[in-house]
Amino acid sequence: MIPEMLLAPLSTVLLKVKLLDMGDPRSLLSTALSPPNLSDIVRTVLQLKEMGALSVKSESRGQNEDGELTFLGRVLAHLPLDLYLGKMIVLGHVFGCLDECLIIAASHSLKSFFAIPSMQQIAGHRSKLAFTRGTPSDSIAFLNAFKAWHSAKKKGQLRHPKDELDWGKENFIQIKRIREVAELYEELKKRVSQFNMNVAEESQFSDYTSARKQAFILQVVIAGAYYPNYFLQVDIDEALASRELSGFNPRTTVMLRNLPPYSFLYYKQLQCLFRLCGQVKAISFDSSRAYVEFYRTSQDSGVLPEVSLALLLAHQSPAMELSVYPIEQIENCAGNRHITHMKYSRVNVDFQSQSVCPVGVVSSTIDPAKLPPNRLFVVNITKVVEVGHFWGFQADEASLEKQRQMTADINTCTLHPLTVSLYPNLLCLAPYSEFSEQNMYYRAKILHMRGNTVEVFFLDYGNNEIVSCSSLRELPSDLLSHPFQAQEFQVTGMRPSNQSIILGNQWSSRARNRFINLVKGQSLIMSLYSILYGVMRVDLLIHSETANTSVVDLLVEEGHAVKAEESFDSKQNHEVLMSLYKDMEEGTYVPNSVSNTWSNRKKEEKELIDSLLTHFSKQPQSYSRTKVRLHGPTSPHMMSFHSLRSNTLYKTVCIEKNSINSLALNENPHCSHQKMLVAGTVSVSSTGTRILLRDTSILPDIPGLPALVMMLFTPIMELRTDEERTCYTGALCGLGFNSQKQEAILLEHDIELSFDVKIDVDDITEINALRMAINHLVCEGPNGTLHLGTDRIRQLQEDCRDRLIRLFTKSPPREAIAPQLFEKLGKWNQVDPSLRMDIVEPRGGNARAVLYQLHPVTVLNN
Repeated sequence: MIPEMLLAPLSTVLLKVKLLDMGDPRSLLSTALSPPNLSDIVRTVLQLKEMGALSVKSESRGQNEDGELTFLGRVLAHLPLDLYLGKMIVLGHVFGCLDECLIIAASHSLKSFFAIPSMQQIAGHRSKLAFTRGTPSDSIAFLNAFKAWHSAKKKGQLRHPKDELDWGKENFIQIKRIREVAELYEELKKRVSQFNMNVAEESQFSDYTSARKQAFILQVVIAGAYYPNYFLQVDIDEALASRELSGFNPRTTVMLRNLPPYSFLYYKQLQCLFRLCGQVKAISFDSSRAYVEFYRTSQDSGVLPEVSLALLLAHQSPAMELSVYPIEQIENCAGNRHITHMKYSRVNVDFQSQSVCPVGVVSSTIDPAKLPPNRLFVVNITKVVEVGHFWGFQADEASLEKQRQMTADINTCTLHPLTVSLYPNLLCLAPYSEFSEQNMYYRAKILHMRGNTVEVFFLDYGNNEIVSCSSLRELPSDLLSHPFQAQEFQVTGMRPSNQSIILGNQWSSRARNRFINLVKGQSLIMSLYSILYGVMRVDLLIHSETANTSVVDLLVEEGHAVKAEESFDSKQNHEVLMSLYKDMEEGTYVPNSVSNTWSNRKKEEKELIDSLLTHFSKQPQSYSRTKVRLHGPTSPHMMSFHSLRSNTLYKTVCIEKNSINSLALNENPHCSHQKMLVAGTVSVSSTGTRILLRDTSILPDIPGLPALVMMLFTPIMELRTDEERTCYTGALCGLGFNSQKQEAILLEHDIELSFDVKIDVDDITEINALRMAINHLVCEGPNGTLHLGTDRIRQLQEDCRDRLIRLFTKSPPREAIAPQLFEKLGKWNQVDPSLRMDIVEPRGGNARAVLYQLHPVTVLNN
């Protein structure tokens, strides 16, 4: 029979031993009947030091074998949890998000309450994705799902067991398991209250800005708890990704490979394969590839959930297949006509217009007839979607006359009620009245259906309205031939500032209100930069008598935005546009004249496509078929990561398939700063070449965030400088250097990080001040946590929160720099002792048992 000491995690045993205060654990455990291995004890002591459960500095000579028990270690010894989750709870107390951390810790400690049945993987993943509410984190998904269930119970909506089970089925939540999480949550709440860590009775974060700030702080706390399980995103070759996706929008499109010849014949099968993911807008066939594009279901410009769900299909069993006709049968159906040139021809299927058309190789991506006559033009803004993203229409006299004529044509003809069933993206006529005037009808598209009402989008103006279903009218076919006048715009050359991201996930309420006030009722001039995925990207100028003021410059000046590069596709399109406008201005522009031969050929191809589709749709069962396995769906913008820890630096990083981030896409590959992922669990494959990550979170896309998080939560840090010692270039993080043995204390967990933003002495001072503030809230002794009053605790928590936000919202923003690799990677003791300035915490000898030591500063040359 195996002794219980050998069955329990050694870290737990060591913490229990330290509570006895009977000397170093190695000596005490060696007296046991079945003592653990000495090497295991030493390794576990080092991991507890890295965690912060034992102090990094020790009075004993064998500093690798012992350390003083910290407040964190004392708490961990009393919690029935994984140590990382226990640390998350303590950091949650420090930063005022204890309740959230207790829920997350309880959720990760038990089997997942998310139900993802094998036959309903798409629906289950969609539900989990919805619970993230835009934050790519498994922990946040658990938190939001638990809060939704708890809130519904509190309101009496789940009073009966059947109601609760129905709610669980609808949201793909296993009720039995979420109840177990609730029990553990209550148990943990009681246990931590013994250490004067109490959950606030009511939420203090009712408004949007406070809630977003709380969400950011929580993400940093999760990162701090999971140190050193840190990973950086691998850069994407944007030009290569653009070519691979043939210029389609990566936020709305996925790609399939290995399609059979004459693949356009199977477009309905493809549409059917993706029906669980969302509504397909178009499929473009090109050689043996197909590009499947989804409709936007919201006005958010980020990656569509439909795209993430479509990528999930690649991991399902059985793989995606098409039932195809033999090539000979297809070619025989053409009779005497020659069709072999169409085996892999480019064909576009538009589900809106129900058209299947060949695509000309020489057709331009820009139609000059649809361009403004001049790069500078005036626009009436009708709807602001987000900061720098809006709808409007051109306000020149010719465009306004078109609007008036269209309105007159619609409202003077006889209008008929709709005879078809309503569905999203259906084109129709809808009523709109301004200032209580008589209803006039305008061209519209259905966005969402809500009982007896629908939300429509006016195609010539760009605004939305909710109207009754009965008020909709048919759109006559002759009115469809006129181009829609509404145009979508995005402001070029900016991205949200750190402050906006933290206080608003992307844009803060202040930034949004400021932008609306800037553009509302103003005479706005647009300078066209590019047209990307049907959206005009423009410089937005406010006209005044003295000068034209750039909206971007105003938002940057006020701290709402920062200047940013345009994407590769946008830059490419800009060059084509500029060349086109230059030719138009100089009178040298020649329209893309297409020869009659080429036009006739495309017409013949169109007729061939239609005849083949008609032929095979009449008697599909009478033809023999074979199965063809498709490769994908995939996207060249899918994120991949590399480890930062030295022992897993060159291993392939995989994310568990049920994690939210297993299918994450890089929305902004043109932004070159480092992006960070943290993981709760890291396991190495049996071959030792791959590592699998579970419980992952991608941290906010803030320049310099990985460096700041690393320096904030590492036990020991040694700064790197350039050769002239004029600036800091990076840091080596870990447990430091053993001067007696002349080696790294825990080499395999050391992290060498190169900075991609300018870090200065003020930043190190701010980090040390925050580490000191954390220590004040989690310390032993007469002035320790156990003896603090509620008001004092709240005051210290606010101090920590304010310092954390200040650290990430430095003004002006930290300057971007090119990362520099240090010559002696992973080597400690590279700083001349005379240039190393130690920072001492002003609390005397007791500072040994603190959670975080203060970082020494390397003196720079002025």
